[in-house]
Amino acid sequence: MPGGQGRNAQLVTNFEAKIIVWYFVPGAAESGTSRRKKMKALVTRRRALTVASMAALVPVAARAQEKVGMQLILAADVSGSVNPTRYRIQQDGYIDALGDTRVLQVIRELDPPILAVTFIAWAREQEVMVPWMRVHDATSMDVFRNRLSGTPRPRIGINTFISKALVFCDARFDIEFTGGRKVIDVSGDGDDNQGIAGLRETRDALVGRGVVINGLPIIVKPPEYIFPPQPAEGLDVYYRKHVVGGDGHVVIESIGFDNFKQAILQKLLLEIG
Repeated sequence: MPGGQGRNAQLVTNFEAKIIVWYFVPGAAESGTSRRKKMKALVTRRRALTVASMAALVPVAARAQEKVGMQLILAADVSGSVNPTRYRIQQDGYIDALGDTRVLQVIRELDPPILAVTFIAWAREQEVMVPWMRVHDATSMDVFRNRLSGTPRPRIGINTFISKALVFCDARFDIEFTGGRKVIDVSGDGDDNQGIAGLRETRDALVGRGVVINGLPIIVKPPEYIFPPQPAEGLDVYYRKHVVGGDGHVVIESIGFDNFKQAILQKLLLEIG
């Protein structure tokens, strides 16, 4: 710009908003032209803030879904029968099993070798304890395990509503990730308090859409006590009849909560592998 007019405006490009803004060097003389340019700068900056705010929202909604080898939902019973001691044993079992190197080995055999995994707590209602995460190595697995360990127990009721948990889980697929098998891994210590009719209908609908439902029934035997009592036919039989389904589904029962870690590890290796 001509120096004789006393204007020291310089042109700067704002790379984030992809717009051009003007700024003025302090002490420069202000002619009518400079005031107009200063006004232009104020308006442009205001637009820049608006554009930047809108841009911050775009990545979440418009981000392309990443293709993974498997989408796995870990759904754990936190109903009233799961007392604080049982809950701690259950959660420690998940955390320890996920840290086993053999789990990472079977993840590496996926195509692509990426596991999308989330953790859902369920009872009368449901709550996401750990949102979808991309797990492909020991570091990413540790992030997931630490997130799970640091999340407090949700207070979502005392009932055991398995069918509602399945519906909630099914709605979580294909949101952030796509591709691979869609697996719901349900663990619990009781039958559905709402009866088997709605449960079987829900199970069949999900299986019809290609979802695999695996089960880990926790068998409580005397002298251990549980209320309401488990089905007379056995909770493992109940799960096989009314809960699990889909191609290659598996049921691994845990005899009591103390055996939970070994049971969940065995199931993870089978369902991912």
